[in-house]
Formats: sequence, structure tokens, C-alpha cells
Amino acid sequence: MNARGRRIVLGVTGSIAAYKAVELLRLLTAAGCDVRVIQTPASREFVGGMTFQALSGNPVFSEMFTGAEESGSPFSHIDLADADLMVVAPATAGTIGKMAAGLADNLLLSTFLAVDCQVVICPAMNHRMLKNPAVQENLATLARRGLEIIYPEAGRLACGEAGAGRLADVNTIFARVQELLGGGYGHDYQDMRVLVTAGGTREPIDAVRHISNRSSGRMGYALAEAALGRGARVTVIAANCGLPRHPDITYIDVETAGQMKEAVHSQVASHDILFMAAAVSDFSVSLPGIEGKIKRSSGYDLKLVPTADILKDIGGSDIFKVGFAAQFGAGDLQQSGLKLEEKGLAMLVVNDISRTDIGFESESNEVTIIRPDRSEVFVGKTSKQGCAQVILDCAREIL
Repeated sequence: MNARGRRIVLGVTGSIAAYKAVELLRLLTAAGCDVRVIQTPASREFVGGMTFQALSGNPVFSEMFTGAEESGSPFSHIDLADADLMVVAPATAGTIGKMAAGLADNLLLSTFLAVDCQVVICPAMNHRMLKNPAVQENLATLARRGLEIIYPEAGRLACGEAGAGRLADVNTIFARVQELLGGGYGHDYQDMRVLVTAGGTREPIDAVRHISNRSSGRMGYALAEAALGRGARVTVIAANCGLPRHPDITYIDVETAGQMKEAVHSQVASHDILFMAAAVSDFSVSLPGIEGKIKRSSGYDLKLVPTADILKDIGGSDIFKVGFAAQFGAGDLQQSGLKLEEKGLAMLVVNDISRTDIGFESESNEVTIIRPDRSEVFVGKTSKQGCAQVILDCAREIL
């Protein structure tokens, strides 16, 4: 079974991200889906209905009786509810709140109450609105009722502020739709226990300062959510990550390389696969023990000492280990490949951190995957979600 011929209701609400729903619609129709678009009146202030109609080939519904002549029925919300999947993208805080409360004051909400298919919600809003306890409670309520929540990404928002709240990448939404319709990646990780490390560790200098790196944790989180979507039970060891968390993933918070080592060692025996995506500090600060803050006037010479190599230290474990190597510049992939044997890895993922458009602090990545036979799989610049799927594909081939 695949997505072709499947009937999808695409709900579009009044967010500046409404224009991204046009691209999502294009992907869905290209896959052969029969898409019916419902726009809230506010969304039409951002994107006109004619755009969606031209791409879908179907009338666009907005008001309760809009399209009655085309459909031949005055009960649009009941007719539209006959669907294989409903996707609301973008979903504003207001719409999410009304869905959680069971309100039905527009066609989109009335249709939502009438459907008996899987519903996917893709929130998009200001980062402070997303953090509001009321919004978080509403999302949790919808998740408990069985709705699929595709959480927003972090980055620069339309208001000029930065934070989590930006609509998830449309390719991520589309991939999940395919999976839900049975035409995606399937559940090839069903019941596998996957451990992922993410983010960047911090090594304290004094009570207020530390040395660290620019890792955001996005690659690790993308791997975790992709593995979850493919049936795995997932645990993330998160080092200083400020990203939204999936309710079906277990998270363990750490700060330093030492804490990361302890957390990994405590989890290895209960997991089948380890994706070591975190950027763990290579050095910690050797100090006689400073309490408080070093004063600028006094100056200070820092002595750095190497931290433990976590992957090497778990060499005797049966866990399937996937390492990540940050390479500055083009470099020598064969040299990086030596780490496969040195650390007992099943696979190594290498990326170039000298580029500002991929890797650290970016939503995109470009990697080379080195397999046990030293063959290479190059993944050109793509979203970290897309990159995660290829990494999972390669790992599954070896397992």
C-alpha cells in the first residue's frame, strides 16, 4: 500500500507559515494523494484559496457552506471527514486550543470532530507562545488522545525573534504522512532499543564560565525522532539541548563529558544500537577547585586535560555503535575511517564543520557515511531529518 489515491484533508490555519502548506500540498499531490484543503478564514489573509485549488485540483473549503454547490451536499464537514488522514499544517495556538477543548466554530474544527482517521498536528507560533503552559497542556491532551504531533523547529521566527516555534520542515511532514499511509519507511526498527546522544557538553572553568562547542543537538534529535517513527524505542542523552521534546522519547540530561560517559555506560546494556551524535568535549579544565567567579584583574592560565573516549571505553559491549566525526575542511576520509577499527564502530558518519551552511547550529547537513568495508555513502546537503533517514537506512542494512 502507498500514498497514491489516498484521500487527505489538509487544514491550513492563520499563521505566517501558511505559505509552507503550498509546498506540502505540492508534495502530496505529486505522490498521487487526493487532497481536500480546508482554510480557516484567517489563513486566507496569508494565502488565497485559488493557489490551493490550482494545485489540488479540488475546490477549497473555508466557510461552513463553502463548496456546497461543488460537492452537492450542504454537510461539508461530514463529507470532508471521509478521509484516510487529516493534517493540520500550520496549526496555530488558537486552533490547537479549540481542538483540545472540542470546539467547532469553523469548518476545519467541525471536520476535525467528525473524522475517524489519524490526525497530524503541525504547530507553528512564537517560541514564548509555544512554551506557555496552556499550549503545552493542550498539545499533551491531543497527544494523549492519539493525535500525531510533529513538533516545530528552532530558528529565526517571522517576528524577528529566535527560538522553537517554526513549522517543521515540509519534507519531514511529508515523510511522516507517507509512513502513516503505509508508503514511507515502515517499521524496520520495530521494538529495537535505540540510544542517541545529542548536543554539546560543557566543561566548567568557574561557577559561571565553561568551554563548549556549537552543537545544537538537532542531528541527534532528528535521528531519535526518525528512529521512533520507524518503530524503535528511543532514549536520548541530551547535553545542553534547548529543543522541543517528543513525548514518546525518554530523555536523560547531562552537562559535562564525565556525565555523558556515566549516562552512556548506564544505558548501553539495555539498548541495541548507539548513535553517538553528541559533540563531546575533547578536553576538560584542570583546576585546583575554584569557587565563584575568576576576576578579570587576576588573569588565569587554563590547563586542559583530555577527557575519556566514550566509544573506546565501551569496546566490550555488544551494542551496535555508530560514531560521528567532525572534520574541519575536506580532509582525508580514509584517515577518518581508521576510527572504525580504533573504536570498534559498525559505522562512522563524517561531516565538515568548517562550513557554516551545514552542521553545527544549522538545520541542514551533508555527510559521508563510512561502512565496515570502507565503502562510502555520500549524502548531499539536505535537512537533518532527511540525513537521519539515510543514516538509519545504512545502519539497518548492516544490522
